[in-house]
Amino acid sequence: MGKKNKEKVILFCDGKKCCKYNAEVKECFKDLVKEAGLKDTVSVQKMKCQGLCKQAPIICIHKNECVGKVSAKDAKRLFEKHIA
Repeated sequence: MGKKNKEKVILFCDGKKCCKYNAEVKECFKDLVKEAGLKDTVSVQKMKCQGLCKQAPIICIHKNECVGKVSAKDAKRLFEKHIA
């Protein structure tokens, strides 16, 4: 199943500043997707810079909610709210 066919998408801002801060959060989301057995229905993808650099890192869950200054703890809460 290709990324475009997935039911839900977790988007990470790919801007210069967000990239400095999103590695831990991105890995947390990837681990949560894997642990939940949702690799076929949930994808983790980059998005273009959102221009909200002061809020880095920016994460959007299936375009429903965009959040700034996301930590690993926030990632778990967002995953449970929108994905699990």
